[in-house]
Amino acid sequence: MRQLGLIAFAGMVGLVSLSGCAPPQLQSDVAGNSVDVISAEEISRSPSTNAWDLLRRRARQYDFSEDQYGRPREVRTRRGRSTITIAGADTPLILVDGARIIDFAVLRDLSTGSIQSVELLSGIRGTVSQGTNAAAGVIYIHTWEASGIN
Repeated sequence: MRQLGLIAFAGMVGLVSLSGCAPPQLQSDVAGNSVDVISAEEISRSPSTNAWDLLRRRARQYDFSEDQYGRPREVRTRRGRSTITIAGADTPLILVDGARIIDFAVLRDLSTGSIQSVELLSGIRGTVSQGTNAAAGVIYIHTWEASGIN
């Protein structure tokens, strides 16, 4: 399979040929910021059985930690060693069909079969979308049930 991609570097734009495995699906918004999308097709091919495992495998911009019993404990944005952060400011906003998730254990209970797509927004894009509470980014999880497609 051969794909063509558009790249921009230092004000120059070029067309490149991409082959092999399909890269993560990136979509651009009006301002040109990229949004990483995990599609239904990619989710169905994934060996993950729940949203927590899917995000751990695919959302590389975050660190996922569990307690000693394997229960989800926290999600944090990966930052450099010299970065100064305010407590709680590096946790992304997670929304399932528009509802904010505070208890990460919910992600372990959400099967991948019920997920239509996942959008991963950077901190800047998340702030534009959800305000200053989303400075660490936003993870939108869209389910089949909410979309009305079964």
